[in-house]
Amino acid sequence: MKKIEETKVRDIMTFGTITVPENTTIIEAVYILVEGSIHAVVVVNQRREPVGVISETDIPKAFGRNFDDVKVTEIMHPSPEVIEMDKTIKYAGEVMRNRHIHRLIVVDDCKEMRGILSLTDMIKEIYKIARNRRW
Repeated sequence: MKKIEETKVRDIMTFGTITVPENTTIIEAVYILVEGSIHAVVVVNQRREPVGVISETDIPKAFGRNFDDVKVTEIMHPSPEVIEMDKTIKYAGEVMRNRHIHRLIVVDDCKEMRGILSLTDMIKEIYKIARNRRW
C-alpha cells in the first residue's frame, strides 16, 4: 500500500505559481487572493526570482494602515523555502515543521520555479490514500 512518506513532491504539488512583483500593494494582493480563491502568492523580484511569500495570515500585519500604501514586501515572509520536485513528502513535511511554514516553492533541476507544495496538498493526499485503503 502506498504511504504518504514515499510520495514525491511532484506527485501532489500545485503546478504553476501566482506571483506578484515587489511593489504590489496589500490591497492588490488581497484582490488576487480572494478572486483567485488561493491562500498565498509568491513575491518576485525583477528577475522573477522568489523573494517572499504573502499569505492570508500575513494580511492582519497591515491592520491600522492604509492597504493602498503598504507594499507586500513590508509584511511578507522573506527568503521563502524552496524544495526540489524529486524530494519526498516526508522531507517536505520536516522542512515545514522545522520552519513553521505551510508552503514551499517547488523548483525543477534548473532551479526554475514550477509550483507550490502546501500543507493543504499534503492533507488532500493523506485523505486520498486513507479513502482508498481497505478496512
